Amino acid sequence: MSKFFTYLCASLCAYSATALNADAPMDALPEAMPEFPTIEAVQMPIEEAAPVLVAPVLAEPAASELKVAPKKVVEKVPEVNVNPFTGKIKGRKVRMRLRPDLDSRIIKELSKNELVTVVGEKGDFWAVQAPAATKAYIFRSFVLDNVVEGTRVNVRLEPSMDAPVVAHLNSGDKIENPSVSPVNPKWLEIAPPANTRFYIAKEYVEYAGGPEVKSQMDRKQASAEQLLDSSSLLSKAELRKPFEEVDFDRIVKGYNTVITDFSEFPELVEQAKEALASFQEAYLQKRITHLESQPAEHYASADSKKASQRTVDLEKFENIAMITDKMKLWEPIEEALYLSWANINDNKTQRDYYEEQKLAAVEISGIVEPYTSPVKSKPGDFILRDKDIPVGYVYSTQINLQSLVGKQVKMVAAPRPNNNFAFPAYYVLSVE
Repeated sequence: MSKFFTYLCASLCAYSATALNADAPMDALPEAMPEFPTIEAVQMPIEEAAPVLVAPVLAEPAASELKVAPKKVVEKVPEVNVNPFTGKIKGRKVRMRLRPDLDSRIIKELSKNELVTVVGEKGDFWAVQAPAATKAYIFRSFVLDNVVEGTRVNVRLEPSMDAPVVAHLNSGDKIENPSVSPVNPKWLEIAPPANTRFYIAKEYVEYAGGPEVKSQMDRKQASAEQLLDSSSLLSKAELRKPFEEVDFDRIVKGYNTVITDFSEFPELVEQAKEALASFQEAYLQKRITHLESQPAEHYASADSKKASQRTVDLEKFENIAMITDKMKLWEPIEEALYLSWANINDNKTQRDYYEEQKLAAVEISGIVEPYTSPVKSKPGDFILRDKDIPVGYVYSTQINLQSLVGKQVKMVAAPRPNNNFAFPAYYVLSVE
């Protein structure tokens, strides 16, 4: 066995030395290779063969042979406009995002049954208009006299250069009612531009009707907010009066109207309940203070007198015309307007308020017609028409307009909010 391997190694070395000698002539090579014994001739028992362990050499594969996983290509889905419709939120705390991406910034969490206006779609998201309460911000140096000066001026979500951009404005674009940001005076607070879009996952939105459904609900919500604000101002004014003069029922009626007639807006209903409870508590404390300051016999006499007066009042107004009740329904709104005016006009009475209203009043003329449509937040009980063309909605707490129905009249009237109805609204100060 050892002789065979010795012979084999010697032969190989001799052949290699000859073949690798580059300077040797070709004829120096051996004419024939030595004969090596075949494996069969060796007849070596397997158990005598020592195992030869050779570590495999792993060659680094060529770059062309590397199997690199192909990079995932994310297909960009274009945003498509859709016929606008009103969408109703199906879940609780549904997130409205800045972009159609689950990793995008959350703008707002929407409540169940809240309404949005859908105007487009992108992939698995609906594109919606910005909610009415949303604020946007633009740098003041780009705005002159409420007109934008610049191209593709950024409109941001917050008054900061680091805030996300929600839209762009260009030279000549007008800005309605801008105000200086209370957080950063270098920025103007504005309503988001009409092309501002936010995004909600489609699975959380269901169809609720055309875009008019959202518009109607917005008007109704504005009416509820106005009634709530007026009731709040009136309650403060009533509580400043002596206890005997406080119109408790009037305030309670205002808050209860919000609670019962505007149940679609749970946040406003909750505010009305809290305000009503606060007013009732303050009224009770005022009554306790009043009773403690009066002798028992005096209180009994006053209470009896008040009860008698109520009886007289009930008899007096038992057969009162319906129009008077309608006129009284406008009193909370008028008093709320007066109180707002009085906050910046100290020591001014309601008479002063209406005198100032006359200075800004306009003259309108036409035939008075009743406005009997059973709609919420209507801007008047009557319509003034001139040659069958509506001039505007009118109401008054001073003039009995019912007695003027069908007559051609000339009115001195002060402008009032028309609650997004088709024609202007006026408060009638006098009639000729």
